Amino acid sequence: MRWLLAEELPHLKALGFDGIGLWRPKVSEIGEEAAAEMIRDADVGVASLSFVGGFTGRNGFSYRDAVADGRDAILDAALLGAENVIVVGGSRNFHTVAHCRRLVTQALGELSEFAMLHGVKLSLLPMLNFFSPTWTFLHTIDDTLDLLRQVNHPAVGLAFDTYHLWREPRLIERIPQLVPFTNVVQISDSRRAPQTDSDRCFPGEGCIPLTDIVRKFQHAGYAGYFDLQVWSDEGWAKSSQEVSRLCRDSVQCFNSTTEATHSVLPNTL
Repeated sequence: MRWLLAEELPHLKALGFDGIGLWRPKVSEIGEEAAAEMIRDADVGVASLSFVGGFTGRNGFSYRDAVADGRDAILDAALLGAENVIVVGGSRNFHTVAHCRRLVTQALGELSEFAMLHGVKLSLLPMLNFFSPTWTFLHTIDDTLDLLRQVNHPAVGLAFDTYHLWREPRLIERIPQLVPFTNVVQISDSRRAPQTDSDRCFPGEGCIPLTDIVRKFQHAGYAGYFDLQVWSDEGWAKSSQEVSRLCRDSVQCFNSTTEATHSVLPNTL
C-alpha cells in the first residue's frame, strides 16, 4: 500500500516480472481508469484482483450488496485486464454450513455469466480453518471442488493457495486432478501454524515444499499465473524495493527448474 503504482510497475518490469496482482483498495485510491492506463503503458499483465465475496453477510453487507460488489469488481477487472477476481465466500456468520454453501453457490451462479461476458474468471479461495471467523467457511480442496462442480460454469474455478492447502492429504499426487479447476496459483511460504492473518514468509524461508508443488502443476499442464501472495507483517516492515527484490530472488529456483509459462508474481498488498 505504501508504493505508488506508477513507480511500482516499471520497477517490477525491470526486475523481470511479467505481471502483477492487484488489491482493490489500492486501485480505488488512484482510480480504475488511471490504474488501467498505467498498466497498459507498463506492458504488464494482471494476474488477479482481490477480493470479492462475503456472501454470508459477515462484514455488514447483505447478500445483494455482496453480489452487486462482485459485479463492480468484474467490471474493474475487465478494465484493468485482470485474468481473475479472487472470491472469498464468507464466514459462517451463525449460518449452517449447508446454508453458507447455498449462498455462495447462488452468488457464483448469478455472477458467472456476467464474468464470462467480460472475459474474467472468478476464482474461489479456500483458507485454513484459522481464518474461519472472518474470511471463509471453505477450508478443504474437496469441499471447494464440490461447490465448484455444483456451480458448473467455465468462468468459475479455484484459487489454489499454497499457504492454505499445502497440508492437504496426498496433495502432490492430486495436483493433476486439480489443474482443470485451477485458475491461479498463489504462492507463499510458512514457518508455523498461523498466529495472525499476516504471518507468512517468502518462498524458501519456510517448510512448504513449494518447488515440488510448482513443478507438479507445470508438468500437469497448468498454464496460468503463479502469483506471490506474501501476507507478512515482517515483510511489510521492509522497503517496497527490498520486498520486490526478495520476491524475485525467492522464485529463481522455480524459474530455473521449470519451463514457466508466466513468471511468479509479487502482489501489490
